[in-house]
Amino acid sequence: MQEDRNRWNAKHLERSKAGPPASVVEGYWRLAPGPKALDLAAGTGRNALFLARQGFLVFAADIAERALHQLQALGQSGIVPIQADLDRFSLKPERFDLIVNSRYLDRRLFPVMQEWLAPSGVLLFEAAKETSIPGVRQPRNPDYLLRTNELLQAFLSLRVIYYEEAIQLDPLDPENKVCLAMLAAQKGATDESLHRNAI
Repeated sequence: MQEDRNRWNAKHLERSKAGPPASVVEGYWRLAPGPKALDLAAGTGRNALFLARQGFLVFAADIAERALHQLQALGQSGIVPIQADLDRFSLKPERFDLIVNSRYLDRRLFPVMQEWLAPSGVLLFEAAKETSIPGVRQPRNPDYLLRTNELLQAFLSLRVIYYEEAIQLDPLDPENKVCLAMLAAQKGATDESLHRNAI
């Protein structure tokens, strides 16, 4: 845990600004049936800040206290920082109306994320995906890369509303390209609930 904490603290020292929210968060947050959100690996809070400004109560979980201190220093109401090792993170089921997982990949959390969602709760997920196309920045460790359709298949028990795998300019580092898999899915969603919460 300490090694991971030190590594992420150093990384957040290099990148002090929160940056823009993930496009999947901007596009699909309105589908959430209520105001309680969990931002996993929240970092300096690019998604947590956006959601808090939309009226959510956001529990922002991250291992790096430096990132959470930077987030707290902004003074945004509606954000509850939680320093936690996500490898050992445990929560009660059906607790959150919205769960965001952005630029973080821990496959062990796939089943418990679904348990943490409240009825009609929404999961918004983006993570790096493997590609052989040159010029795309990727994690060095292949364990942190999704395979083709892996994210989609992992959450087929939810109603998938949006799924895409795309190479794009990285909004966190516009000089580089990134390959992302992006998903929006809802727990127990019906056509009626989707229509009622349509964007």
